[in-house]
Amino acid sequence: MAEENLFLRINKAKDPNNLTDLEKKHLPVIECPDKVKKGEPFEVTITVGKLLKHPNENIHYIEWIELFADDHLFISKVELIPMVSTPQVTLTISLNEDHALKARARCNLHGIWEYEKEIKVK
Repeated sequence: MAEENLFLRINKAKDPNNLTDLEKKHLPVIECPDKVKKGEPFEVTITVGKLLKHPNENIHYIEWIELFADDHLFISKVELIPMVSTPQVTLTISLNEDHALKARARCNLHGIWEYEKEIKVK
């Protein structure tokens, strides 16, 4: 994958079982329950660099983290400041039906990265 193409699309892990170092640094990993109760609040933590630390310097950092339910329901966006903010956010949300939570994060050098986790609502 040529670096100049990283900005032209949403980047995802090509093989989740065999991640490259670039993918490990940039994937916004979602941590939350796999199953939740309808309408009840639960925490979602999104961390960039959980698998391999991402730089947090003025010249290389994570600009923002977003959370969606599927592709159409925008939930939140947190903007980050290099050297001051850590690329990790915890949100409290509730769902009324099954969704694929999608976290997106933008690295100032390597573009937008996405990670997805299916959530079942009972």
